[in-house]
Amino acid sequence: MDKKKNAKVYNRNIGIQRLESLIESLRDPVTGCPWDVEQTNKSIAHYCIEEAHELQHAISLNKPDAVKSELGDLLFQIAFHCNIAETDYGFTFDDVVQDVCDKMIFRHPHVFNTVKREVETISTQEVKDNWEKIKSLEKNNIEDAERFFEDVPLSLPALSHATKVQKKASQLNFDWTNSAEILDKINEEVKELWHAYEANEKIAIEEEFGDILFSLVNLGRKLDIDPEKSLGVSIKKFKKRISESIKLIEAEKLSKKQLTDKKLLAIWEQAKDLLRQNDA
Repeated sequence: MDKKKNAKVYNRNIGIQRLESLIESLRDPVTGCPWDVEQTNKSIAHYCIEEAHELQHAISLNKPDAVKSELGDLLFQIAFHCNIAETDYGFTFDDVVQDVCDKMIFRHPHVFNTVKREVETISTQEVKDNWEKIKSLEKNNIEDAERFFEDVPLSLPALSHATKVQKKASQLNFDWTNSAEILDKINEEVKELWHAYEANEKIAIEEEFGDILFSLVNLGRKLDIDPEKSLGVSIKKFKKRISESIKLIEAEKLSKKQLTDKKLLAIWEQAKDLLRQNDA
């Protein structure tokens, strides 16, 4: 049993070594690829985002081979960044691994603090609550107003960015007490949007619309709902209903002139009913 375990670890090490050796060959100034040699952390930063999205898509499709492939692509990007960083910043792939291991151990005292683990049990919700508190201990920049949100990536999608900003602000107790208060705020923002719409004030309309979205993200955070995931589910549902509506239109051989608002609404409701029956 021990031999098998050791062999598995050894093979994993060979895998990492092979990857690092491959990237060194690609970035060799003399015999490597000119494109790879010219790259910097900034020039390839967007590839990590693209690969992460492709990985998420593969997972959503539940395709194991695609997940494996996309994990490999993402790992390649990480190793590539580390190769560049070794020259530019002085840290290696191994330094990155050790750093994240230390970080995860620090953030999981309920697992690695054996004394504490023997006397306490902890729920999933408590783990999530403690996670943010422990993260805040790692970065003590509360007194620096200009840098308070510095660790929140600007490149995040807007909904995720809003969630991160709200979580960060909650560390200073700038937060709503409960979901009901946020629902009241959403109603208030909707009224303000309506007033801006009636006044036909374009800038105010955009601002109030953004306030509603921001408040909805806050509500999602309180209800433990990921806004990106939730919106993704709604988009998927909408696309399915449109596809089903197109099938109904084609089946009835309807022309554009025949597709009045009333007829489209009837088709939409029929599509919804058909999809409900299929899901039942």
